[in-house]
Amino acid sequence: MKRKSTFSSNLLHTLFIGIFLCCSGSALSQGRVVINEFSTGLSANKSQDFIELKNVGVGTADISNYTLVIDNESIKLPKNTLVQEGGFFVFSYPKMIAKEKSNIRIYVLDSSSNIIDAVSGKSSEAQNAKVESILDASGQGMFFSRKMDGDCKWIQDSSSTAGASNNKMGTVSSLQISKLVSMNTNCSSGKVNFTIEGANPEKFFSVNYTLGFDANNDGKLTTSDRFVNGSDSTAPIVEVNNLYSSGTYKIMLEPINGCNQQVFDFRIDPCVTMAVRLKKFTGSSNGKVNNFNIEIETDADLKELKLEGSVNGSQFEKISNVPFENRAGLQNISYNSNPTQQTYFRIAMTDINNKVTYSPIVHLSLVASSPNKISASPNPFSDMVNLRVQSDKNEKAVVSFYATNGALAFTQSIDLFSGNNDIRLQTSQLQKGLYIVSIRNQSNQQAQITRLMKG
Repeated sequence: MKRKSTFSSNLLHTLFIGIFLCCSGSALSQGRVVINEFSTGLSANKSQDFIELKNVGVGTADISNYTLVIDNESIKLPKNTLVQEGGFFVFSYPKMIAKEKSNIRIYVLDSSSNIIDAVSGKSSEAQNAKVESILDASGQGMFFSRKMDGDCKWIQDSSSTAGASNNKMGTVSSLQISKLVSMNTNCSSGKVNFTIEGANPEKFFSVNYTLGFDANNDGKLTTSDRFVNGSDSTAPIVEVNNLYSSGTYKIMLEPINGCNQQVFDFRIDPCVTMAVRLKKFTGSSNGKVNNFNIEIETDADLKELKLEGSVNGSQFEKISNVPFENRAGLQNISYNSNPTQQTYFRIAMTDINNKVTYSPIVHLSLVASSPNKISASPNPFSDMVNLRVQSDKNEKAVVSFYATNGALAFTQSIDLFSGNNDIRLQTSQLQKGLYIVSIRNQSNQQAQITRLMKG
């Protein structure tokens, strides 16, 4: 059984947990600094080299008495040095950092001499799990920077962004993470899932996280708010459940490689109750049929019950109506549906006042029953992409590109002929990133799905 992370074991203990978290750590302890950029060889031109630290955490970072180790020289940072959330600290180094990549060695140590971050071009340290190698840094120039703030990929540049973000328009992180937030069945807590996209997601696990809850609802995380640290070792999903019933959160995810830290904001909205009470919604799949179990309690005011599905957990569409008896009291409903490429499901309940309430989302594993009839090239693509689609007959279809947050980014109607179809699409209007591509025939409720990366 997969063991996932829990924000609190029981919401009845909210007050106790709030006091415990407040006293066991402050917002200052939730900061996380990394080496984000540095220069090399400038001191040879009667200038100074620099090292930029970036706070990629969810609170202020206190780097008082941290130590910078440059090659073999140690320099202690001054007391009362704070770096605000998302902020930068630029240290001017009076000597020259080696121009040759193979001689560069920079460590950041905390006040207890633990390694906080380290980069090196020395081949002898290339296999050290606590040190990031810059041997593969691409480009030319005297400035080494992460491709994006906190990213694992390093580049060499001819210009500096010291004290400012490395993020450039259109640049995409080397690690794609998608987010799904949902409310638990009992309307008293919620959960959040983060999916590591792409091939071999297990190489990023365990994933550590720092979660902050804006307890006083003032729009910022301070010492009066609540924090918790945790980790998840089961790929490809980082799951945090038993969150407070409503409120604003911020979370920093850090993969096991110590880079590619990413911060997400999310909110658990209050659960809106209705006269129709959903007591249970569960599901399972054997690859041939999806089985759902539903328990509802009504006062005979339920108008419609629908099963909805999604390929990404954000954009849902109707699959079918679920039969029910128009009577008061408890109903146990078992409903089967044909398997589709959709793996996220929910129940939409409409009362006689046309008020719609949704169940929690159930995620079923996709069991391959037949090969997909869609392929694409190239992947990654740029301004053009070629889709090969198999169709059983002549008919119209719709191709849709969804971003990982569920937003529809592009859609186009196409004509399909019986057999294999080669479709060429102009995609210059799409931003770089990962997309879920869906092709739905007019006569077929089961969409053909694939994932493509625009580079």
